[in-house]
Order: sequence, then structure tokens, then C-alpha cells
Amino acid sequence: MMNPINNEQCFELLVYLVSSAAGLKKEPHIYGSLRLIEASRQLGQILADSDETKKAALTELVETIERSKNKCMTDQDAFYEMLDEASLKLVDCC
Repeated sequence: MMNPINNEQCFELLVYLVSSAAGLKKEPHIYGSLRLIEASRQLGQILADSDETKKAALTELVETIERSKNKCMTDQDAFYEMLDEASLKLVDCC
């Protein structure tokens, strides 16, 4: 059984994305990657909460992102490895 998409969470994510884009002008370029992957994590969680059939795969994706999202600040190679891993996990969500 599917739960409805949480409109309030979606709106908060939209606000996050728009305000993040607006803030990029004054931030180091790597912050853009951090903001995008954080938005991806949030969207993955929203989808996991709304689709029982894909919940396990989406939760695994969200956990992968959460573990390594901040590495963009300290270990960019590890951050990009996480992005590769997350991209592969998306296949399991199809």
C-alpha cells in the first residue's frame, strides 16, 4: 500500500532548493554539490516514506548519502565515490 506524498515535506524541499540556489553566488563551488546531494537525500526519504515497494532500496540509498554527504568538504574523492555508489543504487529503485 502506498502512502501519499507528504506535500509539506515537498514544499520544504522546494524552499531548500530555491534558497540554496540563491545562496550559491556567495559560497564556494563545492557547496553546490553538498546542497544537491542533501536535497537528493531528502527526496529519497520522502519517496521511501510514500512507496512501500521501493522503501528498502530507497532507504539504503538515503543511508549511503547520509554517511558520506559531508565528505565533499574533507575528502572529495570519497564524496565522488559515494556519488557513484548512490547512482548504482538508483538502479535498485527502478
